[in-house]
Amino acid sequence: MDNRDIAKTFQLLGKIMELHGENQFKTRSYANAYMTIRKWPDALSEMSHDAIAEIPGVGKAIYGKIIELLETGEIQTLNKYLEMTPPGIVDLLQMKGFGPKKVKTVWEELGIESAGELLYAVKENRLIELKGFGAKTQEALRIQLEYHIESADKLHYAVAQKIADRLMTLLDSRFNDELTQFTGAIYRKEQVINQIDIITTISKNAFHEYYSTIEEGSIIGEKYHFMNIFLNVIYSKRENFHYELVKSSTAEDFFNSLKIPSGQYDSEISVFTDNQLPYYIPEFREDENVRYISNYRNSDNVVSFEDIKGCIHNHSTYSDGLNTIEEMIQAASEKSYEYFVLTDHSKSAFYANGLQIERLFQQLEEVRQLDQSNPDIKLFSGIESDILANGDLDYPDDVLAELDVVIASVHSNLKMDEEKATNRLLAAIENPFTSILGHPTGRLLLSRKGYPVDHKKIIDACAANNVCIEINASPYRLDLDWRWIQYAMEKDILLSINPDAHSVEGINDIFFGVCAARKGGLSKYSCLNAFDVEEFEEWLIEQHQKR
Repeated sequence: MDNRDIAKTFQLLGKIMELHGENQFKTRSYANAYMTIRKWPDALSEMSHDAIAEIPGVGKAIYGKIIELLETGEIQTLNKYLEMTPPGIVDLLQMKGFGPKKVKTVWEELGIESAGELLYAVKENRLIELKGFGAKTQEALRIQLEYHIESADKLHYAVAQKIADRLMTLLDSRFNDELTQFTGAIYRKEQVINQIDIITTISKNAFHEYYSTIEEGSIIGEKYHFMNIFLNVIYSKRENFHYELVKSSTAEDFFNSLKIPSGQYDSEISVFTDNQLPYYIPEFREDENVRYISNYRNSDNVVSFEDIKGCIHNHSTYSDGLNTIEEMIQAASEKSYEYFVLTDHSKSAFYANGLQIERLFQQLEEVRQLDQSNPDIKLFSGIESDILANGDLDYPDDVLAELDVVIASVHSNLKMDEEKATNRLLAAIENPFTSILGHPTGRLLLSRKGYPVDHKKIIDACAANNVCIEINASPYRLDLDWRWIQYAMEKDILLSINPDAHSVEGINDIFFGVCAARKGGLSKYSCLNAFDVEEFEEWLIEQHQKR
């Protein structure tokens, strides 16, 4: 179990105990444990028991449950409460924006025991008279419930990838003389995965026999299940393998538009080139990209992980990051990045220890000193400035003028209609100090829909004001959505694949941002942080000239 898994277990324990009326001291202690473990920089599974006991805020009770969880994979106290609670109620407890008190109310007063029942009750207007509810609360809950139900049994690509890699290791260890490859959604690196697809030349009987011995897997009728996700197996003859791989890994409309004949091919690439087609990378083979097929010329021009030269949008212990500035730039330097942009949270982000002006200038001085003492990587100053409700940034111009990069992002008052959200972003984009528009819709995949915006207006405004748009690389955001990349390139806009790193490990999220960028066919020439340090500094000069 990694720290995120452990933290979520304590979060659920705190919520389910609150649901059953346990005293606030106990429930709060587990909520605090969730926050502590989630932010702890070292893997608890690799720490000694003594080291875990010394973590600030981990008392004797929490320590004992951490050890129990690491050694047995479960906590008996949680098991006791789970036995007392309908599974559907446990599911509701894990839905964002719907706390234990409200779950308890609908459970006890309406007899509701699942998300589906609750959605039906909402549509029948049964919640309006309940204490703590009302018409606005009910409508917000309806939207959240529909998204929650739609997202059930799906995984973020980052999670599914780890599971898929584990499966492939197992298969390769037994069938290394057979052809086996990921296909379908996971091969296209879709951001949300509901099953793992593989294509293989292993015979069905041999696969079935071996799979029954895999500890992490189970067989349900004709379906395979592996580590909490379904597995779909496509059996292929060796001579047809590459054709079947392309067909099964390409969305239906996209594949049909190519008119590729079945047959024997030497490789996946040859399936395209033998038919006088460019090689379309797997990520790009989505139905939404059919209209952009004629724009696609050379897969070598699509941005790759190796093209990324700079690490933009990073947080440190000055705000809500886990590592110091020095630790962050050291990690970036070890990954051979040429430059690093520090953008801690601004003063309005009180929940993230945002920087008041005095602390911002203190940090700016430290950035300048560290830049001089780290010759292998160039360090730039910056801020992730909150976009206020009226579209203003939350520092005066004379403060913003001291910074190299200003990322403008919305973090609060997210419940907006399209007109309000669009106008709020437009005002920030038109601010001459805005360098980059951060995570434009504020979405959290599988947790929260983004606020609605008029993407064309936003992109057009960025083009008119020389503002770069962020592709936030966190696998939980991936915002700007890849479906708007081609339109952005048509408007000659730069996009930046930013990790939004809150720890040294978070820098690695750039990989997932690159996956999203490749789905949209982002050219390396349109990617800001594919610029080398000299090109990046030229872009900064352009930004400063518009101020």
